[in-house]
Amino acid sequence: MIGFPNQMRSFDEDAGTIRFSGYDGVMEVRFVLEAPALEQIAGLARSPDTAYLEAFDRYRAQIETAAVRAYKKTRKSLIWLSSADF
Repeated sequence: MIGFPNQMRSFDEDAGTIRFSGYDGVMEVRFVLEAPALEQIAGLARSPDTAYLEAFDRYRAQIETAAVRAYKKTRKSLIWLSSADF
């Protein structure tokens, strides 16, 4: 089962994504959350990176649940999350 012991996350303003990691045993799984998906679940308008990171933290449980679902479908080491995953 995938877990999220590392609470680090980063916002890439140029790409419009939030990056975070999970672990399936010892294998790192990288996740890329598209900003429009976070805007949808958090009710954000396009905003500075601090607002995205704060929203990510507020909705972390919901994001991690979607990340686990997406990972179970493909078992790849890089997972892109979009609005469709929520």
